[in-house]
Amino acid sequence: MTKTETAAKDIALAKADLYRFLSTAFEYLDREKMESLDFLAGDIEAVLDLLPYDIKKEYSEFQGAINSADVEPLKFEYSELFLTRMICTPYENGYGGLRFDKVNILADISGFYKAFGFTLSDKAAVMPDHIAVEMEFLSSLALKEAYAIDQGMDENLDICVTARKKFLAEHIGPWAGVFCRNLEERTTFDFYKKLALLTAKAIDEELKSYGIVVEVEGVKELPKEPEEAITCPSEIAPPSDVAEAPLEI
Repeated sequence: MTKTETAAKDIALAKADLYRFLSTAFEYLDREKMESLDFLAGDIEAVLDLLPYDIKKEYSEFQGAINSADVEPLKFEYSELFLTRMICTPYENGYGGLRFDKVNILADISGFYKAFGFTLSDKAAVMPDHIAVEMEFLSSLALKEAYAIDQGMDENLDICVTARKKFLAEHIGPWAGVFCRNLEERTTFDFYKKLALLTAKAIDEELKSYGIVVEVEGVKELPKEPEEAITCPSEIAPPSDVAEAPLEI
């Protein structure tokens, strides 16, 4: 590989690590998952300089929140925010003013996932438009990009990059900022406040790096539906518990 290709591969791998880290942070965090998040934090710290943008301040603040977090109260806060009271819905389908209506959002997202062999585990207790799942999908795409660069598969690389740009522009890009602002305002936990700031910064910088301008005017959280199901946190399977597609595209 040329130096340019090596640099591009390193950037793709760094982004894969970042997306995986954010995905894990938005899961239901028991002690085992918190240990995994802490382990992933070390990987992120090692690759921050490879990213084409600067999120060091936001990352450092979130890392501090990880180190001081108490798992048991955090589990309760997760339940309040994202499950029982749904104070801040983590689902794309929970936001209005997007390009797709509620009926078509899941169908379009599922189309992305199917095209790249990305599937949710049968144990997963979340929908495909959960923030953690969308982040995990972006991580998977970045890994495929790195593999395509390494193998000189230019056509596959173009397919992956195009898909990532499209997914950012049409799905996670328009609603993630609104979600993060709501989360920062509504949580009382430093862990989720700092996570919201880091996620908002990372997605915003990703959009800027690709020259993507998303229409966010009118995007807002929809009123809660009275028939929404309430799930016990102990029954939640990790959103990232997916059957990973092989790196061959």
